[in-house]
Amino acid sequence: MRIFHIANEVVSTGNGISNSAVDLACVQSELGFDVSFISSGGGYIDLLQHHKVNHYSVNLYMRSGLSFLGSINKLGGLMQEYKPDIVHAHTMTAAVLMRVGRDFAKFGQYGLITTVHNEWRSSSNLMNAGDRVIVLSESGRRAFESRGFAKHKLHVICHGILQSPRRRTEILAQLENSMPDDRQIIATVAGLYKRKGIGDLICAFGKLAETFTKAELHIIGWGPDEKYLRKLASESPGSERIHFRGFIAKPYKELKKSSIFVLASHTEAFPLAVAEAREAGCAIIATTVGGVPELLEQGRAGILIPPHQPDVLAEALRRLLGDRAELEKWRSAACSNLNWLSCKRMADQTIELYRSLLQSR
Repeated sequence: MRIFHIANEVVSTGNGISNSAVDLACVQSELGFDVSFISSGGGYIDLLQHHKVNHYSVNLYMRSGLSFLGSINKLGGLMQEYKPDIVHAHTMTAAVLMRVGRDFAKFGQYGLITTVHNEWRSSSNLMNAGDRVIVLSESGRRAFESRGFAKHKLHVICHGILQSPRRRTEILAQLENSMPDDRQIIATVAGLYKRKGIGDLICAFGKLAETFTKAELHIIGWGPDEKYLRKLASESPGSERIHFRGFIAKPYKELKKSSIFVLASHTEAFPLAVAEAREAGCAIIATTVGGVPELLEQGRAGILIPPHQPDVLAEALRRLLGDRAELEKWRSAACSNLNWLSCKRMADQTIELYRSLLQSR
């Protein structure tokens, strides 16, 4: 089976679409399939090539004008030359281009798979261009059924993070043997967007900073709302213990030092950061949005709270910071039953979907 993945970019700067698509392509290649990747480029090209995944640079940004029109011709040429069996589109531009190219521009007769990574966007309805559409959770399936997607098209395949090709260079033995920091570190790993609920987390931390004087809040990530969030932090009680760490490409060691991981998002699909925090053995508090409850096994692997409620978040933090036994109970729960989060499981299920599509065609 010849597989082409296509996305806007393969950047190594914390982009969840790039991370999951690159992992999937690499593992599929390891399983013996002929895999290629089309994107505008980025830091994961060397990793793809190391895993024998060919990368073809094509500008997929519509705002680039005439250059983008040239990209359509280049895409058509690649499809006609290599004749893939499956094209797997991870972004909306790619999904529409590959559907229109197949049906009207003689790109080829491939099966088209799309994955909805950002289900909260109304424009993600364009992913319906696929013959089959992968969603990341049962919550996502229900959402897109309500948007009018055909039931037979929708298939739930959760992201896998364990044994990720991107992370194998990390010295896992050191991580497993390291102990959490003596300080009470609360960490979050997220893009600095208001929808990630970091403002709620800062507010919650301020409510208990004077009670738990050893507690620190580490905010790992970057984004357009950093200035707003820094101002909010500077006005919070315990502001000197709120640290903006910036983007960290491999945050696993930082998570291992942390007692508690929080994701206070207002919208999510299936956040890889929560899976990484589970692997690191953090006690987890996260909001009941998107696929997060499924990722935390409906509250068995972490504490679930409603979004937009910093008071409830503060109470959950107080519960963990004030009771060592309670903290350890949730740390143990987080790192139990992780096998279903493996990259190979994700790759196997995706290959099964490809085969089903090809048989139906």
